[in-house]
Amino acid sequence: MKKTIAFGLLFAALLCDAIALDADGLLADVDSHRAVGPSFRFKIRIDDYAKGSLSQSAVMSGNAKGMNKTMVQYEDPANMRGKKLLMVDDDMYVFVPKTQRPVRLTASQRLMGQASNGDVMNVRFQADYSPAITGEESVATEDGDRPCVVLELKAKRAGSAYNRMVLWVDKEGHCPVKADCYALSGKLLKTVEYSQVKLFGGKRIVTRATLYDKIARDTYTVIEFVDMAEAEIPDSFFNKEYLLRM
Repeated sequence: MKKTIAFGLLFAALLCDAIALDADGLLADVDSHRAVGPSFRFKIRIDDYAKGSLSQSAVMSGNAKGMNKTMVQYEDPANMRGKKLLMVDDDMYVFVPKTQRPVRLTASQRLMGQASNGDVMNVRFQADYSPAITGEESVATEDGDRPCVVLELKAKRAGSAYNRMVLWVDKEGHCPVKADCYALSGKLLKTVEYSQVKLFGGKRIVTRATLYDKIARDTYTVIEFVDMAEAEIPDSFFNKEYLLRM
């Protein structure tokens, strides 16, 4: 009897390990459709809509390296040009032209419309969340119903934009399809719909994220990668003192 119980416990532990590995591997595949490589340059456009009309836009160029370093700077609008955002691990700062020191930010603070700093700066889910597979479900999209694996993502860093996310991942291609984003209180903050796969550097990248506020239901924000390419990024790009001199 004791041997049977011990075997059962061992089997359960091995099964849990296998599920955890599958979840980690699946999330790694998702991230492979969000970045062309470990070090890359990119350009994004953010469009914010209210009551069906475009209310404001911004264009940013950026650099990302590894799991935990991102720097972006505004190109448009003109009154924001030269403003920079830096994220290294849990630290995030904004640099404003003609000022002497950066100002600390949090990932959850709004950048524009429904887009938070973390929505733009955190380019890899693996850096911020621990995943677990919770089931399977079809998601209705513009291209029809898509069978998905459901992942629950729990924040593992203080700098994560959300305390918890539920992420629907396409079973066939392992692209992200939809995400529900929750606050520490358990409140649903926003839903993100992912779409528009393009080839950058020969890799399939999901280029568009549409963020819907769960309170102001007549507003939404679109974040779109308009360019992305692998590149060797100097570490100085992620140094506060260097950015103050740029």
